[in-house]
Amino acid sequence: MGTILTAILSVLLFPLTLLGSWLVVQPQEEIVLLRWGKFARLVQQPGLYWAVLWGRRAIRISTKQQAIEVHRTVVADGNGNPIVVAAVVTFRFVDSKRAALDVEDAPAFVRTQAMAVLKQVASRYPYESATHETSLKSETAGIAREMREMLQSKVGVAGAEVVSFELSDLSYAPEIARAMLVRQQAQALVDARKVIVDGAVQIVHHAIELLGEKGHKLQPGEEARLVSNLLVVICGESHVQPTVAMQSADQRDPAADDKMRGLLETIAKNTTPTGS
Repeated sequence: MGTILTAILSVLLFPLTLLGSWLVVQPQEEIVLLRWGKFARLVQQPGLYWAVLWGRRAIRISTKQQAIEVHRTVVADGNGNPIVVAAVVTFRFVDSKRAALDVEDAPAFVRTQAMAVLKQVASRYPYESATHETSLKSETAGIAREMREMLQSKVGVAGAEVVSFELSDLSYAPEIARAMLVRQQAQALVDARKVIVDGAVQIVHHAIELLGEKGHKLQPGEEARLVSNLLVVICGESHVQPTVAMQSADQRDPAADDKMRGLLETIAKNTTPTGS
């Protein structure tokens, strides 16, 4: 019936049929032709084509790479904290027939599925982790790969191939950003203190070893005081004023005094400014 109707209209309206039946296919473009609601053919090569106007519907599908932006949205991360995420998706259509016939609006379909995937993946992982587990902030490449694979499984029905799915924005939501900043500063201070203490222990241990190599044998009590004083000097934030404990004459050990005097003289010589 459709063929007969096409023939009748083509004869009766021959000039319009002759002029209106030409189609131009651009580079990296394909046209899906329908004839009276049925699939007729797929035109893939660029050029000029003639297809009878009557009963024809031409659906143009671009095979170029396209990029869509998934706009900023608030999502609860793996720890339940509200975060703001956004992404950019790069894709192209590799099956024009499916893109034209299996979904209503192929680009809009990809955009909607990308938003759903972004929310699903962002809700699985915490924004950041102090225990070195997978997080959105530290494992960006892995998260992007997971989102791309998940989106590909959803948009394959539309004949689309996902090239990349990258996060373009990632931050705490404004309502908790200030509190999270305080927590990050506290964590950074704790981490810095750990580094300082580790370094101080190394320095003190090395100092005691050097004193022993130079012939300064310290008694257990003297070694404990030295360790305590050095740790206070190295780990303290403010300027430390060194002090020397004074003992009464009956408590004073002449040998210890001589040893301390020699140690102080050695330190004084080593710390005398050049040219004085």
